[in-house]
Amino acid sequence: MKLFILRHGMTAESEADERRVLSEKGIREVEDIMRLRRADMHGVTQIHSSPMIRVKQTLEIAAKTLGFQGPISESQHLTTGSRLNEIVRFLGDLDFDGGDILVSSHQSCTSILVLWLTGEDILIPNGSLLAIEVEKPAQGCGKILWQESRNSSEVKRTVSFVDQF
Repeated sequence: MKLFILRHGMTAESEADERRVLSEKGIREVEDIMRLRRADMHGVTQIHSSPMIRVKQTLEIAAKTLGFQGPISESQHLTTGSRLNEIVRFLGDLDFDGGDILVSSHQSCTSILVLWLTGEDILIPNGSLLAIEVEKPAQGCGKILWQESRNSSEVKRTVSFVDQF
C-alpha cells in the first residue's frame, strides 16, 4: 500500500493562523503537482486532512484532480503542534488494506509522520508530494519511493537541524 503525503500549498497572509487560505501561487503549486503525479495515485481510496482551511483547500484540489468521489476525512491528530503519540494514533486508525491513502497536513506533522514510518528526516516543502510504501503502520516499516516538488524530483533529506529552516 502507498501512503501519499501532500504538504499544503503556499498561503496568503492572515492575522490568524487558523484563517490562512491558499494563495494563488499555492493553488497553482497543488494543481501542478497533482497533475504531474496523478497517474501514480490512481489507487487512492482514502483522503485525510488537517482541520485547517488551507489543508482542506489543498485536498479539495487533489480530490478533483484525481476524480476522487469519497469523503475527505478530517483528523484533529493532524493539526499544527500534534505530538508523535497523536500521529501514531491517527496511523493506527487507518485502513491499510483498503487501498492507497492520501494525507495532507503541516510541516511538523508531515515530518514526524515520515520520520516515524521510515526513519528518514525529510524536508517537505509547501506544495510537495511524497510517496511511501507501507505494509503496516509501524515504526521503521515504510520506504520512501519518491518525492516531487515544483522544482525537483529529488528526495530532500536533511543534513542538520538548520536544513529545516
